[in-house]
Amino acid sequence: MGKWGVLGATVALARAAVTFKVWQEVKRLPTTQVDAGPVTVVVPARDEERNIDRCLTGLRQQDYPDLRIVVVDDASTDRTAEIVRRHAEEDPRVRLVSSSGPPSGWAGKVHALHVGTADADTDWLLFVDADTEAAPDLVGRLLAGARQDELDLVSTSGRGRKPGAGWWLLLPPVNQLLFETTTVDGRRGMALAVGHCILVRRAMYERAGGWAAIAGSRADDVGFATLIRDTGGRTRYVDGADSLTTSGLDTFGETWASMRKSMVAGTSLYAKGPAGAFLSLGSTGLAHIAYGVVPVVTALRGSKLGLLAWLAQTAAGWVFLRRARQPQQAAVLAPLSYVTFGAMTLEAAWQALHGTTKWKDRDVRG
Repeated sequence: MGKWGVLGATVALARAAVTFKVWQEVKRLPTTQVDAGPVTVVVPARDEERNIDRCLTGLRQQDYPDLRIVVVDDASTDRTAEIVRRHAEEDPRVRLVSSSGPPSGWAGKVHALHVGTADADTDWLLFVDADTEAAPDLVGRLLAGARQDELDLVSTSGRGRKPGAGWWLLLPPVNQLLFETTTVDGRRGMALAVGHCILVRRAMYERAGGWAAIAGSRADDVGFATLIRDTGGRTRYVDGADSLTTSGLDTFGETWASMRKSMVAGTSLYAKGPAGAFLSLGSTGLAHIAYGVVPVVTALRGSKLGLLAWLAQTAAGWVFLRRARQPQQAAVLAPLSYVTFGAMTLEAAWQALHGTTKWKDRDVRG
């Protein structure tokens, strides 16, 4: 393989080293909880009848003493509002707010989050997705993490409810790209956050201009954390997966659709227009397919450098699967993971070019 083999193995080792290093920087939430006064929880919900009952049950069972739970029904066409009303009748802390959808210039989820904070007067705001389920200690642990490091924003992602091929074949490369293009403490580049769960200090939220400041953004999590950081706030992505699960990635198909949507939405942060998104996503997809195929082919032909690259990819996948609470032996499929991710990204590129990427019947890129 010569110099190209050396280069390929070096890149794989370097990427694996970065992944390991960043995971060392991702702190676990404290095991203890703190009471930091009233907290307003905002849940945007659009056609979430499958998930909203589980989400609200988890929030209502929080150990935390003073929660206000606001669910924004974002023009749902199913039984979402009906289920929320039942919870509101059972628990006065739950309130349903109806939205007819986003006005011109607003992304749907961002507008729902904005609507949900209209009457919030608590010191902390917590934004959680409707397809998540919180353990009873989540809110108290998030606040403990914020207090421990004097943070203005804390975010965590949920773990899968069960092992799934989507976690093995799509999420390791997604995690690696996130770690290479954002920072978990927001000190440089874009600040990492995940929309599953974002806790923010209300004073900093208002100082930054709130969700209105990024009204049209489809990459609302990273965009929001970066906004808070750029306004002077301290942000951090943490490992709170012991206290939060997500059902939005239960199947391979759901994971594919969700990651495709996120990839297209993410291009709005750096690529202009459909052509720019197509070129960015297309080149990323092709690069990852080659990145997965070449080490396997060369290793099977007896190349030690190809085997070394394969092992480096496996190591990067292993550390993600370990922290995601997924079967770690699946890391050996790392080359297939990169190929699968590349194929998904190529589809995302095609849809971005033609403007056909939809999420709950709304344009992803805007």
